[in-house]
Amino acid sequence: MLKAIYYYKDDRGNNPVKEFIDKLPLKEQAKIFAYIAELRNQGHNLHRPITGYLGNGIYELRPKSNRIFYFFFLKDNAVLMHAIKKKTDKIPQEDLSLCIKRKQMVEEHKNIEQIEL
Repeated sequence: MLKAIYYYKDDRGNNPVKEFIDKLPLKEQAKIFAYIAELRNQGHNLHRPITGYLGNGIYELRPKSNRIFYFFFLKDNAVLMHAIKKKTDKIPQEDLSLCIKRKQMVEEHKNIEQIEL
């Protein structure tokens, strides 16, 4: 079980993952929050089909065609840092690059906001 799950926040205070989720239909939002709760409960023990490892310490939650990218932070925490609607079999390189950049920013500056489940 994880201690906490956080949203990444940019320098202007925007929360891109929360904003992505808020724009989805309620049924999709519910599925995403169920996956986030499962991540909190199982932590590092969560595997496919719910999650997948992408490399560079980055994982993806896989609810239907939505992808929520995250990484583990300070051992027992996770940070949700990016989200997309997946349209192809492969995750676009620009999305992976953005995830790596945001992960580095969090590790250096801790731009995060805790999720209340």
